[in-house]
Amino acid sequence: MGRTFLNNEGLRKLVRIREKVLDFFYPKFCLVCDKEGVYLCPECFSKIKTFPAPFCPYCQSRSFDGKVCKNCPPAGEAGRKSIYGFITATSYKEKDVRKLIDTFKYSFIKELANPLAFLIFKFLKENPEIEFFKNPLDFVILPIPLHSRRLRWRGFNQAEEIGKELVPLLKIPMKTNILFRRRYTEPQVELGIKERKENVKEAFKVSSLEKIKNKKIILLDDVATTLSTLEEAAKVLKKSGVKRVWALTVAKG
Repeated sequence: MGRTFLNNEGLRKLVRIREKVLDFFYPKFCLVCDKEGVYLCPECFSKIKTFPAPFCPYCQSRSFDGKVCKNCPPAGEAGRKSIYGFITATSYKEKDVRKLIDTFKYSFIKELANPLAFLIFKFLKENPEIEFFKNPLDFVILPIPLHSRRLRWRGFNQAEEIGKELVPLLKIPMKTNILFRRRYTEPQVELGIKERKENVKEAFKVSSLEKIKNKKIILLDDVATTLSTLEEAAKVLKKSGVKRVWALTVAKG
């Protein structure tokens, strides 16, 4: 018996059929108001509060263009010095935001990458002076990578899924073969401040740097709390020769 190969249209039909079957047996409900049909309805999305402007992640002073302020960080903090600018859309302390992100990561609902990416895009449209929003051709997005063990458990990298949604919105390419986890680390959420820094120390490695030569980097993650992960990844990139690293997250803890 010969093999049967489906063309693109056939594959799209199969995907639509699968989605209809899943929607029938496992209907979607808005995580905020329980309206059926979507995981986050437009009305609830519009009510989520975003920050009014960028701010320095170290001293919390407002920043016009998202750059870390000149008086920060303290001397001796090499990881912090590696982050040139920091952009986050909303607060992880917001109940609805926390529910969206936790459901995305721990209930494995990949579709939530879309509204989370749009929260970032909404913030950027309201703050258009941010460098990578004005001049996207100079930049490349690098999602914070997961270790292969963690990736197998979750089935997807949450930062990468958000990045896939952001690429067409920002017109900035994303590379997933530059930054890697060189060792397994414990989930940061379970650790204290000092433990977080030690947990991610020397956790990243860089390869194929020529693919981002002369580009500025946007490190993308879902949530920043102490910034330990972003700082460590930025430090590795800077040591590898990258001139400028921005950090971008959906929420700040």
